[in-house]
Amino acid sequence: MTKKDAIAILHSRTTGVPFEALDFLMELPYDEDIESKIIFHLDNAYDERISMLNKSLPNLPLWYAILAEVHHSRKIVPSVIKLFTTPDAPDWDLLDEQGLYLVGMLSEQYPETVGLFLNAIEKQVTIKSNAPYLFLYDCVYFAKDEIHGAQISRVLNNPETGWKTLLAVHTAEARLKSCKEGVVKLHETFLQFTTKGTNENLIREELQFALELFDDETHTPSCYFRQREDWKTHYVSAEELFEAENPMLANSYNNVGRNDLCPCGSGKKYKSCCLGK
Repeated sequence: MTKKDAIAILHSRTTGVPFEALDFLMELPYDEDIESKIIFHLDNAYDERISMLNKSLPNLPLWYAILAEVHHSRKIVPSVIKLFTTPDAPDWDLLDEQGLYLVGMLSEQYPETVGLFLNAIEKQVTIKSNAPYLFLYDCVYFAKDEIHGAQISRVLNNPETGWKTLLAVHTAEARLKSCKEGVVKLHETFLQFTTKGTNENLIREELQFALELFDDETHTPSCYFRQREDWKTHYVSAEELFEAENPMLANSYNNVGRNDLCPCGSGKKYKSCCLGK
């Protein structure tokens, strides 16, 4: 097999996970050309025109996100950020999960990228974005209190911050002591909610858990990058999903009615176009 052959397999209409091609490409040393392809496919993962016209190849962004574990430099950081800062992005669990892995990997390998991820988070909070920027929170596990603590505290204290409880737990697991006061204040706002089973009480309990973690030296942080097994073992365990359906396509067409115009842009009704393919 050659690099050209392997890439052609990724771009073919094969079902399942193309392990042989991915294996070959993952064994190659860093390749700038492959990284360029990774950047393109991550940048365009949620582009409506490209995703719909490539209905037969919905998993391409995922294949390239896997290859990013080997074929990467700091240049892919903006593309990973774009995955989680695109408004109204479809809920593609496997790509989100792989992107989450890349956030941790890049944060560990290039410590200066932690600040880039935090800047992206803060920008999303400022513009009141509905993008899934919570997946960027794993950069906190690699943050340094003296460098990033003030910014993380600022995000924690911002009333517009989404998924704040998750951020508080990550901050505590990373033992960023300068952020503890912010978690204490957040916890105090939920002290009154003691009714079991309510969402507010669950938040209160999670924040209490976070406060305990700041001083728990025995607790192992739940960073996805450090918990997930190697890429092949992980995707072998998920292979059945690809045989049963196209996981990356599952939510792309689910809001289209039979008599609506097809999202692929053909001008035909959905029932007469891609629904029947």
